[in-house]
Amino acid sequence: MDIRQTRPKQDRADRLEQYLEQLKDVFTQRRAWLSGHLRAVVADGQYAKKMFMDAVHAEQIAFVTKLQSNANLLYPFTGAHPTRRGARRKWGGKVDFKDWSGWQSVPGDAQERVWTRVVWAPHFGRFLRVVVIERLDRKGQVKAHVVLCSTDTTMPAQEIRALYSARFQLEFVFRDAKQFAGLTTCQLRSTTGLENHWNAACFALSLGRAEYLLERSARTGRPAGLVVFSYEDVKRRAFNRLFASQILANLGLSRRFAELEEHPSRPLDLGVKAA
Repeated sequence: MDIRQTRPKQDRADRLEQYLEQLKDVFTQRRAWLSGHLRAVVADGQYAKKMFMDAVHAEQIAFVTKLQSNANLLYPFTGAHPTRRGARRKWGGKVDFKDWSGWQSVPGDAQERVWTRVVWAPHFGRFLRVVVIERLDRKGQVKAHVVLCSTDTTMPAQEIRALYSARFQLEFVFRDAKQFAGLTTCQLRSTTGLENHWNAACFALSLGRAEYLLERSARTGRPAGLVVFSYEDVKRRAFNRLFASQILANLGLSRRFAELEEHPSRPLDLGVKAA
């Protein structure tokens, strides 16, 4: 995690330019480690800019992002070139997101269709591996579509989709850490103090998440990836356990605490949202 203080107004450049500068600094300072550990950089559609693609591609790292639903993409021409003067034809036409001739179908959920192909993106000046996900209604008609891409044209479509989906899980980490783990409440100014605070907040969140997912997965038999997780609920359960144990201790009934955990009414889940 690389965190920096927002610049003063008089020194502030364009926000995306600041992020690009920070990204380049990370590559410069940690290039040796990143080259052996980093497979791809994933960013939402706001960062689908040529300057970001070029910066990441220069490090020989894939860049995965989301394009506009009407992105300007071209098919490379694969037919026979006519015998004539002049340059050879490069492009076979613009991508129509309703015509999937020549696209490869990819397995997906029942309410979607997934297509992939390598196409040329004039705006970025490079070939991209594009993945189009069509969302279907109950009648099987397309109601919307999402366009994902990777600068690594050899990356499988399933991996592109999995990487972009994982981005939302990363956002939940920052959201929960800010709302429930005090990530932004530290008033220290020293670098060491701030880093210790951020590490403690993120560690508490990760520990709570791991404990909850492992416990629920073992209890229900469902994969951890399908278990609904709420860090707010983790904090609520922890408070309920502490509060109940304190009451029982004052009454001399600490040995009966296990009955609360096994009671059918689940009193320790009082106030949780995803019980």
